[in-house]
Amino acid sequence: MFVGVLPTDPGVGDFSHMSEPRPYRVLVVCTGNTCRTPIAEALLRQLTEEAGIDAEVVSAGTHATPGWPAHPESQAVAAEAGLDLSDHQAQPLTVELVQWADIVLGMSHGHVAHALALDDTADVRVITEFDRGGQIGHGVGDPIGWGRKAYEIAFTEIRVCLEGFVEDHLRRLSTG
Repeated sequence: MFVGVLPTDPGVGDFSHMSEPRPYRVLVVCTGNTCRTPIAEALLRQLTEEAGIDAEVVSAGTHATPGWPAHPESQAVAAEAGLDLSDHQAQPLTVELVQWADIVLGMSHGHVAHALALDDTADVRVITEFDRGGQIGHGVGDPIGWGRKAYEIAFTEIRVCLEGFVEDHLRRLSTG
């Protein structure tokens, strides 16, 4: 499991010094890093692997308590889709993570604002930009405290957006 990142490459975002291609780096952000983003992290890893796209995916929370596990409802909903969140450990959003990422996907406009406050040059977007059907709205709602159905809805919304992200963004990047 990939936990935490401190970029060591000089000139983060400047890849002229690199001789080997590296994976595309995606950071997904929510509030506590226990409900939505553990799902998004695992699901995006699965989708990029299935698409044959070399990507690293990490998640963080704007108000995460380090080390907390994924919420039991997130684990259960993810397990139904064949995703294992049992090793997930929450981590807070940091400037190093934002600078490490090629793109940051926030679950809401508030998460985008937090990431941009850390680095206003970063490519930061609301995940729903990649909802090709345009049905989800301005962000993926936080399911905490709303019961199992809210987690199922969040999972579906995240899946729809990430499928669009892989098809419309990552595939375009990988084909030049």
